[in-house]
Amino acid sequence: MFTFDDLILLDDRSLQRVLREVDMRDLALALKAARDELKEKIFRNMSQRAAELLREEISYLGPVRIRAVEEAQQRIVAIVRRLEEAEEIVISRGEEAILG
Repeated sequence: MFTFDDLILLDDRSLQRVLREVDMRDLALALKAARDELKEKIFRNMSQRAAELLREEISYLGPVRIRAVEEAQQRIVAIVRRLEEAEEIVISRGEEAILG
């Protein structure tokens, strides 16, 4: 099952596609509890200006409820699932692809 932390598994192109769909406030909320490695990958896949704005949004949020963070993460995961079902992105799950 795909979780928010699994965004780290997306290739850059897929992550950029997801970021185009995600509400920036949701992303800021979701990143409040994210590992630094995931935050940096997301920032690297945004324009410098967008990354600066996102960092500012995260800092302006101040303390937030864990439930709000989890709900924002779930909305982002739902977007990832929708894009995967539409075959607009590919999620690498460490499984070897077999072509017949």
